[in-house]
Amino acid sequence: MKQKIFFSVMLILAVLAAAVGCSAPAPDYSAQEILDAIKAAYGDDYLPETALSQEELAQAFGLDMSLVEDFAAEMPMISFHPDRVVIIKAVEGQGEAVEQALTSARENLLENAFFYPANLPKVNASKVVRNGDYVAFLMVGAVDDVSQTEEEMAQFAEAEVQKGVDAFNALFA
Repeated sequence: MKQKIFFSVMLILAVLAAAVGCSAPAPDYSAQEILDAIKAAYGDDYLPETALSQEELAQAFGLDMSLVEDFAAEMPMISFHPDRVVIIKAVEGQGEAVEQALTSARENLLENAFFYPANLPKVNASKVVRNGDYVAFLMVGAVDDVSQTEEEMAQFAEAEVQKGVDAFNALFA
């Protein structure tokens, strides 16, 4: 009987400790730190090298900059490449609103933007990912010089964009 009471008390204490917040604090990264982690995941296959200004970011992505605490955004200088990486640290509690804005911008790109046919698989594979108030738009990866079929090109582009998604998610694991 005493053993059952002891285990019951220990279980209650463990549940209370978890509820009170004895877990690890949420990570606090700058947008540049996240961008650097994504760049590292791609190595030489990372093509964006030109930073976007606040005005360019707001215009290109229809983003209300009052929702943004910090950002890092890059695209290639050569217009042939569609690559874009946008990292946003939203104002506290505004991550979902920023995610919606970037998702809307992505959908607009898919429907209305002109891209070279060779770049369409990468554009279609682009992703918006979020963890709390951190949001990323990822349209990035190596240039596919070997795939022959549309399906192979799509699979290659998906795998390339996934590297960025994985690098982003790893920071919050």
